Amino acid sequence: MGTLPFFSRLSFPRLALALILASLAIVPLTQNSPRPVLGTNPTFSATVVDNAYQPARINVTTGTQVVWTYSSTGKVQHTVTSAPNTNTTQGGTPLISSGPLNPGQSFSYTFYKHGFYPIQCAFHPFMNELVNVTGSDVQPPSPPNTTTPTDYTPYAIGGAIAGAIVILSIALFLRRRTPRARTT
Repeated sequence: MGTLPFFSRLSFPRLALALILASLAIVPLTQNSPRPVLGTNPTFSATVVDNAYQPARINVTTGTQVVWTYSSTGKVQHTVTSAPNTNTTQGGTPLISSGPLNPGQSFSYTFYKHGFYPIQCAFHPFMNELVNVTGSDVQPPSPPNTTTPTDYTPYAIGGAIAGAIVILSIALFLRRRTPRARTT
């Protein structure tokens, strides 16, 4: 009677445990490296008061978010809107458009492209401000409602390992059940 191969001398629970531990060690290695976390963009605070923007001229670099806060206790509404015939979208609407702001409300806009951005209150055309953005244009982040593609590699490897465990388990089970011929 010859010696049995090494794997058949192991009990099934030990072999299954060894395969599970191996899969736990391998799968984390297949994970993507952590994605870099982008730092927050710099911000610049501006104020809307009754009949004026403060400051009247803002100088920022690309990637800066400007936050306008209507800080007055006035009773009229104001807007932070691209001046007519400047900085419009492809559809012709103002690029920057806060809509009506009441006292205590804020509006923010992040400037990704360099250039001059004249601002005017849609209700009070005498209220003007100029935002001067310098620096190289930066790519805006992806909208939050987009999904990133899922990397299925770890799932495929885990599935392959689980499949190997099942096949090996069946083979070992059948091997134990198969009667062996005795030699005399």
